[in-house]
Amino acid sequence: MEEWFVIVNPVSGRGRGGRDWPRIAELLDRAGVSYTFNFSPARYEAIDLAESVVRMGYRKIMVVGGDGTMHEVLNGLWRQTDVPLEELTVGVIPVGTGNDWVRHVGIPHDYEAAIQVILTGRIYHQDIIRARYRTDKGVGERVVANIAGLGLDAEVIKAVEAAWSRGRKGRGTYMKCLLRTVFSHSPQPCRVTVDGRECSYPKIFTAAVGNNRFNGGGLEQLPCAKSDDGLAEVMIMRSLTAGMVPRALWLLLNGRINEIATVENFRCRRISFDFEGENPVELDGELVGRTSVEYEVIPRALRVIVPKNF
Repeated sequence: MEEWFVIVNPVSGRGRGGRDWPRIAELLDRAGVSYTFNFSPARYEAIDLAESVVRMGYRKIMVVGGDGTMHEVLNGLWRQTDVPLEELTVGVIPVGTGNDWVRHVGIPHDYEAAIQVILTGRIYHQDIIRARYRTDKGVGERVVANIAGLGLDAEVIKAVEAAWSRGRKGRGTYMKCLLRTVFSHSPQPCRVTVDGRECSYPKIFTAAVGNNRFNGGGLEQLPCAKSDDGLAEVMIMRSLTAGMVPRALWLLLNGRINEIATVENFRCRRISFDFEGENPVELDGELVGRTSVEYEVIPRALRVIVPKNF
């Protein structure tokens, strides 16, 4: 079926998805795009919706939302078994708060320009990362389009979700939670296995695994990440003293976090983390479970439309 199915998150971007949908629909109509749409306001609803529309025969899925919506749609497409993921095409019109995935690939925030990318851009085959982690029901599995985090990274997301539950949403929420959490978080011992080679870390303060550069609304946590090389970019920060925090934040904002002496970077195909004690696991900014956790690259599995110059 050549028609697009558009999954709209009306609560994305503090409600911008719902407010701006009539304008986006008008632009799609004006551009001659053939589409059907549905809203996915509830958490995890886009996972089921994406899975069901493939069963209905759709092969082109458009996401009107942010990083969380993109994560859910990807996981719905991954979960379905009707067709291989590589045969489905994804386009994105960003309306989220962070929009870190589109920042990496260069999709513009202007709606009309984003639609032109969908119509005239190129097909890009991006790696995704499969994560397996602990849940109350056993072992959970999801795939990641952007970045997964542990340690401080996941604790910040935990604080962000608590702030959101109190109605405190906005562009500054992530940074406020980061500044509060960075001084209270303590590093923990961890056993890490990289492509079958095991090593022990006396302390890990925070860690990130991904194939795109940004998270947290523009923080360049993995500045060297590539999304089509079959490898995950890994950043492990062993420690961070209070006196190092201002410089670390400045480097993070400017894509130079690797300059910190306690930061280690490398690439691999598979990596697992086994902390002493349970730690939360976040994937694309979503809390999903707890450690132990294993990540594995699935090369070039996601077929997306990106600007021609990406």
